[in-house]
Amino acid sequence: MQFSAILVAVACATGTVANLHFKAWCVSGGLADADPKNVGATKSACNAYKNRHTGDQWWDVCPDCVIETKDGNNKASQCHSSSQHIGGDEWQAYCIKFGATDGAAN
Repeated sequence: MQFSAILVAVACATGTVANLHFKAWCVSGGLADADPKNVGATKSACNAYKNRHTGDQWWDVCPDCVIETKDGNNKASQCHSSSQHIGGDEWQAYCIKFGATDGAAN
């Protein structure tokens, strides 16, 4: 009984755990489409996230956010953070702000 109480206390003391990602992109038209990427929103969201300084949490800054293309194909653009700074909720908000219907990440 004491052990489970300690586990609960430790879990509560750790604070918020974010869902962080290496790569993210903005989508329009639904996630079920074959390639619904919204390149314009992705580029704008990535730039905004790179310039973001909203606090002292890992996802509050992204100094290494860069636009990455696959084989020079601009239609396959995504935002990349080699240090995994991209927060899913924050990314989604930026995508919507720049005209996409949603944000996606992995």
